[in-house]
Amino acid sequence: MRRVIQKHGWALLAIVATVLVFWGVARTQPKGEQQMMTQHQHLKQMQEMMQRMSRVMERTHQLSQTMTQRMEHKQTQMREQHRMMQRMGESMGTMAEHMKTTTERLEQMMQDQMLTRNREMNQDMERVREHMGEMGENMEKMLQIMERMTKRLGQLGPEK
Repeated sequence: MRRVIQKHGWALLAIVATVLVFWGVARTQPKGEQQMMTQHQHLKQMQEMMQRMSRVMERTHQLSQTMTQRMEHKQTQMREQHRMMQRMGESMGTMAEHMKTTTERLEQMMQDQMLTRNREMNQDMERVREHMGEMGENMEKMLQIMERMTKRLGQLGPEK
């Protein structure tokens, strides 16, 4: 069970986020000019998050390629550490891909007028959007740390 959660944790998170978004009581409210502006700002933020995830995916791909190249040149004792870093990079790329997909789906939901009329639904979608933004920022921070680790790992150990 632990392996399943570790392997598919982000997919499960995406499912939970989607369920939270669909959760709410069916009450409607008239749309005002301020709500339209807020919705426009939210859509812009969603697009920025998707762009951020695309950049994270690209950087994790580069990280993985760097580790693959370095693995070919390191002695056996260092290969396992490089292999672990490579796998971590691949996992980060997969997480970014899942987050990007979830963000795209949330953006589509936030554009659905039937859903945005419901105040509670709007609030829940906004909460999910905020948490997705925080997760994206944390992923970028984690990637920066992994890039530093990769650089340090490249400085360790003798060359072949």
